[in-house]
Amino acid sequence: MYHVLASCYLYRVQGSILPLIVRMSRTTLLIHPETPLTNPLTLIVQPHDLKTAHDLNLIGFQPLPLVPQLLYLVITRSQLAETFLWMSQTLSDASQLYSRYCMTRSPLDSKALLVEFLDAQPLNTITESARYAWFLQVLAKRSFFFKYQPIFDLQQGHVVAYECLARARCAEGRCFSGQQLIDAALSLHLLREFDDAARSVCLEAIAQLGSHHAANHSLNAGAPTFFINVLPNTILHDPHAFERTTQQVIDLGLQPHRIVFELTEIESLIHNPELHSIINRLRAWGFRFAVDDLCGNVSADHYFMEFQPDVIKLDRRLVSGCGQHSLKQVLLKSLLRSAHELQIEVLAEGLETFEDIEFCRTLGVDYGQGFGLALPERTLQTQPLNLFKFANAS
Repeated sequence: MYHVLASCYLYRVQGSILPLIVRMSRTTLLIHPETPLTNPLTLIVQPHDLKTAHDLNLIGFQPLPLVPQLLYLVITRSQLAETFLWMSQTLSDASQLYSRYCMTRSPLDSKALLVEFLDAQPLNTITESARYAWFLQVLAKRSFFFKYQPIFDLQQGHVVAYECLARARCAEGRCFSGQQLIDAALSLHLLREFDDAARSVCLEAIAQLGSHHAANHSLNAGAPTFFINVLPNTILHDPHAFERTTQQVIDLGLQPHRIVFELTEIESLIHNPELHSIINRLRAWGFRFAVDDLCGNVSADHYFMEFQPDVIKLDRRLVSGCGQHSLKQVLLKSLLRSAHELQIEVLAEGLETFEDIEFCRTLGVDYGQGFGLALPERTLQTQPLNLFKFANAS
């Protein structure tokens, strides 16, 4: 049996030390119970290649006397975070993946050290935590904020909804995009925690807007609605999360029919009966659902036949250039016809040019979203579209 030396690492934040409890997937620092804790702490690394060994030599790593192929560095616990962060920023991804490490207090000439190295872990299991220390800080403090990108009624020109786009700011003032947040959550295996926290903060932010957009009307009636991104896996792994979400919506005085949960990366779960059951319960409360990236990462017939969402979002790869490409026009016409026959509304995302906007509008696409219409902002934009401008430009 081993003792866990550390699952709590110290990160410097504005000159102070912030302890962050990290749920480390497969990552623990192991010390034999018979090893005196007064012995110096040593970091042992088996480098992936000569380049890795050279880089480690630059910060003081030396060949281990018993096995020169292994490198060691005597280190204090206060130096751990800085050292692993340096590795995450300097060593290649392949080097971090294929190099192995362990921590020990055994003497360097002890054969017990070699036994301990049998439990060595890939270096990236710890360097990723150091690389994304900012994310752990953001998650612990729920330091998220949101930008709202307007969604327009392409036939009438007015704003009917806003997509809530997550951003974050760490203690040092650095801002992070939604993609950076997702990448960090994926690397640290904290997607569910991120999704749950971001959704909760998002609902609080919507409640604080306190504008006339909080009218009790449906999307079809033209009242603003908020699209909130959700990872379907989080629903399946923690069904109670949405019970908490429902209660939060009620506690904040929000109306469920003003919330559209936008499901991403759902194609692998489309046949899961549990997902359908949970979604149906949420629909009974009045929430609506949209699916993202249709015809990009997913199959249209699966959505229409098995999921039948309230809104489908056409992937930007299909929408971009649709004003000029005949094949995309044929695909869009087919998707739009099928969706409308099932009373499913269609939203084209990634609209950036006059030609694409006018083509989708003329075709009968219900809603549009993209930089060509409006950029995401911290405040709710209400300026309607100038439909004549798009018609004349095309």
